[in-house]
Amino acid sequence: MAAKRLPKTIVRRALKALERRRYVRKTRLYCVGTAKSGTHSIAAMFDDAVRCGHELDNIDVIRQILAVSEGKVSESEMMAYIRSRDKRLCLDVDSSQLNFFLLDYLLSQFSDAVFLLTIRDCYSWLDSFINDSLCHSATGDWVKFREYRFNTHMYLHPEEERPLKERGLYTLDGYLSYWTYHNKKVLSSISNERLMVIRTSEITKMAREIAMFAGLMARSVRVEKSHAYRNPIKLNVLGEVDKVHLEAKVEQHCRELMSIFFPEIRSYSDVRI
Repeated sequence: MAAKRLPKTIVRRALKALERRRYVRKTRLYCVGTAKSGTHSIAAMFDDAVRCGHELDNIDVIRQILAVSEGKVSESEMMAYIRSRDKRLCLDVDSSQLNFFLLDYLLSQFSDAVFLLTIRDCYSWLDSFINDSLCHSATGDWVKFREYRFNTHMYLHPEEERPLKERGLYTLDGYLSYWTYHNKKVLSSISNERLMVIRTSEITKMAREIAMFAGLMARSVRVEKSHAYRNPIKLNVLGEVDKVHLEAKVEQHCRELMSIFFPEIRSYSDVRI
């Protein structure tokens, strides 16, 4: 009797698992920038040289993050999950907005890890996030995650933010307080020798320096891929929001970090959107 052949999908999975076990990790770089700050570009420009990924297992990771926030998963269970995921994926470059929510675990579990914070000015970041939200439908898990991230239980839309409310978007308080919280926590949590901070607009110029910071050869990076996932659609919804109100919210939430990283940008009119 002839032996039955295993399905091709099972064979491929087995070969990939074997490859991961044999793979010798070259570095351990986590990009921990916000969404729309260049995390996709960071993964793309290393893709040809090392094992890297952008938001891999994102739905599973989101569910774990929310489960921890709801007290359904313990700290020790989350650490075990992260170690298991790391062993399974074996990434040299892990670039994802979600890494921020894993930051404390990554710092405690992987002493050899280095981190990259891609930071974008709050005006163009918010404009890009709004464009992306309106141009791409989100699954239920992503909607729950955004509600958690932007604290929808805390904030209501004032009249000045009617253009946001009418489109099902979140409040300026929610968006801008998160922008500051995310970037400030990364800056305060990671020691200088383990953290590199790059403005989104300078990723291309600093691509080789990023590689060397991660302990990789400068030639391992593909500079031509350093602006991946550019959204060509410009809806200009933020332009419809009352400017006095917008500037007041930026002053309230973002001015401290904006003055440090983007001192040349004093108002919405200083940004090309």
